[in-house]
Amino acid sequence: MTVYGLLDVAVSVTDAGGAALRQKEMTSGVGLGSRIGFRGTEDLGGGLKANFVLENGFNPDTGTIGQGGVLFGRQAWVGLAASSLSVSLGRQYSPMLLTLATTDPGSQGYWGNNQGTGNALYQSPGSGAGSGGHQATGRINNSILLTGTSGALSGRLMLGLGDENPSGSGRLVGASGNYTSGPVLLTAAVTRFRQYASTIVAGAEPDWQTEYAVAGTYNFNVAKLFAGYYNYQPSGANLVPAATTATGLALDPRFIENKTFWIGARIPLAGGTVIANAMRTTFEYAALPDGKSTTLGLAYEYPLSKRTLVYASYGQVMNNATGRVSLLAAIPAVFPSAAGADPKALSAGIRHTF
Repeated sequence: MTVYGLLDVAVSVTDAGGAALRQKEMTSGVGLGSRIGFRGTEDLGGGLKANFVLENGFNPDTGTIGQGGVLFGRQAWVGLAASSLSVSLGRQYSPMLLTLATTDPGSQGYWGNNQGTGNALYQSPGSGAGSGGHQATGRINNSILLTGTSGALSGRLMLGLGDENPSGSGRLVGASGNYTSGPVLLTAAVTRFRQYASTIVAGAEPDWQTEYAVAGTYNFNVAKLFAGYYNYQPSGANLVPAATTATGLALDPRFIENKTFWIGARIPLAGGTVIANAMRTTFEYAALPDGKSTTLGLAYEYPLSKRTLVYASYGQVMNNATGRVSLLAAIPAVFPSAAGADPKALSAGIRHTF
């Protein structure tokens, strides 16, 4: 068994949309989410292996557990692997999340990363820690994941049991495919899932919803480029009559479609790495003008050793009058104070891995 982890803490100045909402604070997980994990493998013979991962997220600034207080909220799964095929069961990263993370220049770390697409924010508003929809559709509770690899091609298929109730709310099917050859990575993912119980009127029949993404990277050696497109199509059926609140963000579940394009780069510079990202997000509403937002993120990380680095990160969102996109780092977020507000954040931090 291997014990591993990292600690990431920063000092930050954040602004939710006005000088009166500016604050200075110590922030956990700007660069990457702090964690401690346990993983192991047992050789069962004949090329078959058993493996597991238990990974806890925590906040080193306060010592509290992350992911809403779930002990192993980042990952908790056990599985079997043979040659190029594997199967695992538990709480796991979805194919969609893995597609988004591998095509973000900061691996979904630092202010302004592609978590701003809304994946794992908009799909199950109101779902509490431990429920079937907690952080869906990024991490999936009660899930089965099949993974296969053949040469330059690899694929994932996930089945999720959702809220585990007779109505089948939250049940999910997700898949992704990757092509990797030399400097090129091309990837696509799609998720079909039923509305979660927290989103709809009690006793209502959950409707199916869809999200998909296409993305890629290219390594020029002097710089690595990242680009992608994400689309989420919620269902307007059976929704609770009022807007729902999730993780402090006022969400209107009645939007029709969410579309996000992003482009970014990792550029080696002066012994460190510049990480830049830009996104354009559009929300289409049934009875409001489209919400449009531009997100910019810029970070620089400098290694002090193989296991320790320091970094600086800045991000901002420019929302139009009906835009409500939040500014996200790996863990913390700055939610706009109102529609049209422009959140900003600046952080300097340190990360140590073990």
